[in-house]
This record gives sequence, structure tokens and C-alpha cells, in this order.
Amino acid sequence: MTTHDTEAAHHGYATDLVPPDQQGSGWKVFFIVAGSLCGLPCFILAAQIFGSLGFRQGVLAVLLGGAISGVLGALTSATGSRSRMGLALLADRTFGPLGARAVKLVIALSLIGWFGVNIGVLGTTGARALSQISGHTVAALAVGLPVCVLIAAITIAGATGLEKLGKVLVPCTLIILGLSFYLVSDRITEVLGQPGSGTLSFGSAVSAMVGTYVVGIVIQPDYGRFVQVPAGAAAGSGLALGLFYPALMIISAFASLVTGAPELISAMIILGVGIPALVVLLLGAWIDSSACLYSASLSLANQFPRLNFIGIVLGITAIGVVLVVLGADTAFIPFLIALSVCLPPLASVMVLSAWLAGGETPAGAGQARTAAVAWICGAAVGLTSNYGILRLSHVPSIDAILAATAVFMALRLASTRSQLARG
Repeated sequence: MTTHDTEAAHHGYATDLVPPDQQGSGWKVFFIVAGSLCGLPCFILAAQIFGSLGFRQGVLAVLLGGAISGVLGALTSATGSRSRMGLALLADRTFGPLGARAVKLVIALSLIGWFGVNIGVLGTTGARALSQISGHTVAALAVGLPVCVLIAAITIAGATGLEKLGKVLVPCTLIILGLSFYLVSDRITEVLGQPGSGTLSFGSAVSAMVGTYVVGIVIQPDYGRFVQVPAGAAAGSGLALGLFYPALMIISAFASLVTGAPELISAMIILGVGIPALVVLLLGAWIDSSACLYSASLSLANQFPRLNFIGIVLGITAIGVVLVVLGADTAFIPFLIALSVCLPPLASVMVLSAWLAGGETPAGAGQARTAAVAWICGAAVGLTSNYGILRLSHVPSIDAILAATAVFMALRLASTRSQLARG
């Protein structure tokens, strides 16, 4: 490995293409994505969807949500593999130097925010669970802050560290899911016939299913670039989101429905096996938060190449600690909801640019304007859909993607016709 290659690897290939000898199989993406799904947000969402819709309608909702997520994840992951670029580098090639700065800032802010929220939720839930098990009061910060150290350690190891953690977490989660199903198996018939509360509509359930991991879908190029064959990257992400995700939701819902608990971890404590469930909770938050921290660090490292990648990771970790101490996760929620609608059209524009407009060279002024206009239009439609002003599919993130795709293709076609007319 040359001096340049060593330096690029040290910085996580934030400003360079991933070398072919650093690429592997699609299993890397599968374990990273599947591991990121094994966290508290999915367990909470599963209990809410099945509690609201009932079991049969709930299954249809999570299967549809998983299918949508799987297709989107497959496309973004394959784009990373095909271009050998991460999300930040793709932004450079799509939006040009000036536009990419705004894009990478949005990406970094959203991921730093999600990182802080994840740690805050982990601290609160973990402390409550430990208090129930031990009978002693446990402070949320006593759980959340030490975990930040573990998260930073895995993040510094890069995609390889996330993959290794995923290989541990996925089997552990499957064991916990199997145990939870066994413990309530004598009441399965009761669950199958249980009516829903109706607090969530079918469309809202599908939207929540897609929205829960939409930021993860957007950052898939950061992991897909380490896969040699684009079809392998697409399969890894598609299987994790299209099959593992809905299966995780369906199986985890049984224990919650039987016990009346708000999510799987609380249900397992009620069933008397809280410690193993807490281990899964810790590992799930660990890999999910590490994935956010990793992509946020790549985005900033790409924008400020003179900064040390490890220093950026530690700096963002410190910011996350401050957010947790201040309890800023509640203040960030409205901001993060808006970003979760703005990021999907950004991903769709970069995917289209990489596959149709030639993502290997920086975009010209015209291409950059086309990409920027398409992103802005998609985000605007997504925001109006989120607030119920304009709805196309009843899933705001999908509305944003459809609008951005339509505008990008229309502007690209108009530009092509204009060039032919001048020629």
C-alpha cells in the first residue's frame, strides 16, 4: 500500500475512491444494516403498529414498508459499490463544490442530531430497565455517557468494526426473538385474533416503517462502496431491509402484545429475562449510533480534509455527550423530522446522477443546478406532505423521492433537447 493509500485509509477514504483490494462481499452491508435495525426504535414501532392495526393488518403494513425500504436501500448501496464513493464524495460529484458544502453540512447535522437522540433514548430506557431489575434508581446519564466511549471505539474502526459488531448482534437478537416467542407461544392464538386500537392508519404505519430507517438508507453508499459487485451490495441491503426488517418487527411484536409492554425490552423484563434483552438493547444502540457517527465524520472529513478523522470522531462524540447532558434530544425532534423528509430526495438525486449523468467526474454548472433544483423541489413536496398540505402516496418520504425524481428527469431531458437543438 502506497503512502497515499495509507493516508486515505486512515481518513476513511473520505476524499478518495475505495481501492478494489479493499472491497469485499455484500455480507458486509447485510450485517451492518441488519445490526443497525436491532435497536429500540424498531421494537417500539413494532408494538405501536401491531397494537394499532391488529396482527393481520400489521403484517401487511410491515411487509409493504420493508419492501419499500429494501428497494431504496438496494439502490443507494449499489450506487456506492458502482462508484466506489461514499455519500459525501457523491455529493461533490453531483452538486459541484459550492452546492456540495450545503449538502454535506445537512448530512452531518442530521447524523449528529440522530446520534445525540439515540444516546439520550438509550440512557433513559436502559436506566429505567436497570431500575426495574435491580430495585435501585439508576440515572440515565450513568448509562448513556459510558456507552459513548464504546461507540467512538467502533466508529474509529470504520465499516469493518460495524460489520464485526453486526455479526455479533444479529445472532444475539435472533436468540432473544426466539426466546420471546417461546415464552408467549401458548397465547399466540389470542394475539392473532386481537383487534387493533386504530390509533395509527395503515398508511401512517407504512410511512413510520420507512421513516424509521430512512437516514440509514441515505447513507448506504458509505458501506456499499466497500462491496466489489454492485448486485452484491444491493442484495445485502435489500435482504436486510426487505426481509430481516419486517421479520424482526413481526416476531418482536408477539411478546409486546401478550404482555401489554410498550416494546420488546420491557416485555422481556416482565417475562423474567431482562438481562439478555438489555444486552441486545446495548448492542443495538451501539451499532446504530456508531453508524450515524461514522457517516457524520466522513461528511466532515470530506469537507475539511486537513482534520484528522479520529479527531473528528472524538469531537462529534463530545458534542453528542453535551446534547445528552442538556437533554437536547427533545428539542431536536422537530428539526430531525424535517431532515428525514429532506434527505430521501437528496439520495434519489445522487443515485440518478451517478447512474445516468456520470458520477465519476465533477458535475458542470448546469448539472449541479439541475440536481439542486430537483432536491429543493423534492424536499418542498416532502415537507408539505408531512404536514398534510399535499399528499401523493401518504408516505412523505416517498412523495419527496417521486417529486425529486420527476423534476430531475424533466430538467435533464430539457437540457438534452436544448443541446441537440444548438448542435
